[in-house]
This record gives sequence, structure tokens and C-alpha cells, in this order.
Amino acid sequence: MTNGIQGRRLAGPFMGANFPDPSLIWGDGSWKAYATSSNGKSIPVAVSSDTFSWTLTGNDALPDPGPWVSPTDRGIWAPDVQKNDAGVYVMYYTARQNGGNHCIGVATSTRALGPFTPRSSPLICDAAGGGAIDASGYDDGVNRWILWKVDGNSLGGATTCQGGTPSGGYTPTPIKIQKVARDAITLIGSPKTILDNEGASNNGVVEAPSLYKISNGNFILFYSAHCYSSDDYDIEYAFSSTIDGAYTNRGILLRTVSNVGIYGPGGLDIDPNGRSVVFHGRLAANQGGGGSRQLYSAELTINGRSVAY
Repeated sequence: MTNGIQGRRLAGPFMGANFPDPSLIWGDGSWKAYATSSNGKSIPVAVSSDTFSWTLTGNDALPDPGPWVSPTDRGIWAPDVQKNDAGVYVMYYTARQNGGNHCIGVATSTRALGPFTPRSSPLICDAAGGGAIDASGYDDGVNRWILWKVDGNSLGGATTCQGGTPSGGYTPTPIKIQKVARDAITLIGSPKTILDNEGASNNGVVEAPSLYKISNGNFILFYSAHCYSSDDYDIEYAFSSTIDGAYTNRGILLRTVSNVGIYGPGGLDIDPNGRSVVFHGRLAANQGGGGSRQLYSAELTINGRSVAY
């Protein structure tokens, strides 16, 4: 741990390295965290015994992102790893399709550290909506699901996150959910929208979904809102009585003005037990143009519609 927050409920930054959009899984005897392309790797991996101390490994979990990925844009975003019923690790990841928009790919491995072997074509695309990014998986004990964001802000307008003064209207950036088979790969049925941006109040962006079933049988959806490069980027949550219903009663878990020394926190992922989370944040204000997004962790308490660390 470097200079930063220390405590049972919120800790970091860890490793002194760029580690954006982390995801979390217990696999092969330790916690693993995976991140967006950084540290010279397509998908870097960190390991921990307790989620409150992390070591960056030399592994690249996805050295080959697949033949469908653009050869001129090899940046891989927001990986998420699930373990299916056959004991195979399944990774969802975002990459730019050759000649097209960002899509969600899938890769598999018998080891949590990889290397993961990609499928030859993407799993989910949405060219009309602006692309598909930020996939995450969830097993509710009966069914498996995949969630993702339709990347409407890539189309421009008021939702753009590219600098300058945005203009035009707000474009939908819906969070979608769809059932998948127990292999965590085969899509079943059709997707449904469970959350969308609220226009000016969150700069027309919601993304990075992560789902958990709470003790009262309801579901909590964590997500990030606002522009990822802005200090307004934050971690929010909403509730639904059904896994694929509309998520309402939105709240804010962590943002820059929480005064804990984390700027633009986002990209939260929650472990299947609903206690440990990982997310990224910057170390100082106004670093969205290239500042390191470092790894943090927290232990959550979820009590009804109250969420705290």
C-alpha cells in the first residue's frame, strides 16, 4: 500500500500502478483482480489473500484478444471473469471490432491467471446504439446473466466525453441485461434495459454495471455515472425487486466530494458474497487527461436500501 487510506472498510491505493476498471474473483486459491489494458499488458492481473493487500503479477491474462479485434486499436477495456459450472473461467472484455464499434468479447481458461483463449467472433455488438462495453456477469443461484452498457456517448452530442463543450441532445446509454446458459457464454432470450442516464444530472452517462442479490431478495446494481475523465465520475447504486426489472431509488456510494482523497472513483466490482469491492480512483484533482487510475478496495455493509463502507 502506498500513501493513502488505511482501514478495515476502505483501503488503498495499492501497487502504485495504473489499474483501471478492476474486476474481482476468488480463483485458484487467492483473489484475482483484472484491469483495462495497462502496465504493458492487454489484461494485467493482481493477486491478494484478503482484498486489502495486492501484488501486481507479470501475467497478461489475454495476450491475444482475438481475430475480430482491430489490429490498430488493441486497447482492451473492463474485463470481468466468471467461473462456470464446468470449472472454466470465462472472461468478458471490451475491444474495438475491426472496422467497427466496440463490442464485447469472450475468452476462456482453465486457470484464473490465464492465458485466456478468445472466441473467434464477438459475443455482443450494438453498432446502432454506439457499441457495447463494460460487460459483467452474475449468477443468482438459478440463472446466469450478463450485463453491459450501450455506448451511446460514443455517438457524440451532449453525452460526449471527449473534451471541449458538448452540444446537442443526450443520447441513451442504457444498462442492458440478458440471461445466459450455465456455461456463461450462450445467450438466452433477448436483452432488457434496466437503467439509463438521467441527462444533465449525470452528464448523460451511466456505465460499468455490477450486480448483487441482497438479503431481502431484492437486487442492487452498482454503476458509475458522469464522464470517466472528470472528477465528477462516481460510484452509484439503485435497487430492483426483480433482477431484470427497472432499477430505482438511486444513491451515491462514493464521489470526489466525499473527502476521502479519491478523485473520480469508478468501475466498482463486487464479490459474490456481497462484502468486498474493488474500484479505481485518481490521486489528485483534474488528472482526467492521463492521470493514473489506481486500485482501491472496500468492505461494504448493505442493509435494506442503506449502503456504507
